[in-house]
Amino acid sequence: MSSPPSAPGPTPPGDDGAVDPENRLYQPMSLRGPTFVVLGIAVVIVVAGVVASALASGSSPTLSIRRITIPGGTVVPLTPATSAMRSIVSAGEPPADILGNLAVPAGSTVTRTVNLDHGATQFDRTVVLRTGLSSDQVGDLYRTLLPRLGWAVLDSGSPGSGSTPGTVILFKKGSGDGFYWEVGATVKPVTPSLNPALAGGSDAPTSTVSLRIFESADEST
Repeated sequence: MSSPPSAPGPTPPGDDGAVDPENRLYQPMSLRGPTFVVLGIAVVIVVAGVVASALASGSSPTLSIRRITIPGGTVVPLTPATSAMRSIVSAGEPPADILGNLAVPAGSTVTRTVNLDHGATQFDRTVVLRTGLSSDQVGDLYRTLLPRLGWAVLDSGSPGSGSTPGTVILFKKGSGDGFYWEVGATVKPVTPSLNPALAGGSDAPTSTVSLRIFESADEST
């Protein structure tokens, strides 16, 4: 015969389900989850900033062409503009993807530079070089080389009436900085009667080339 169920005992004082604010127990909250979330967001922001900075300044290409064959069969060794024209670089301009896609004939000598912007307007500077190539060879060099480096030919002609005979070629290329950049190559033969120091000798320069690099007002996007 089973025993009758026992009657519930008296409820202990304070055990009626009510919470005593004076004796409340707290469990520490784990901060691990929120900490990892904050760190993850910070990493994403940093990475995005680095990528944006790289895109704004353009990539940093290494000149892919170190020698080029021009019409007539002459092979011309090249010097990257990043070294030959570094004297005009200022505050990250011209961008790496512009200057890195330019070159000059190896052995060329910089005779002077011209700062047309004076740091007050859009970048506009010129480097004047002398070279042992003829003016026709230098013109052929840039007509052949720059399109292979992504530049478009805009115009080609003579320097203008009253000027020393020569050639002017204008090129244009978009940059990662969001703007187009232009290069004007003005090539002129050296006149021995006006430049006696340059006359005679197999190593005497036979032409000069002025490379004007400037930022266009047009955006490339």
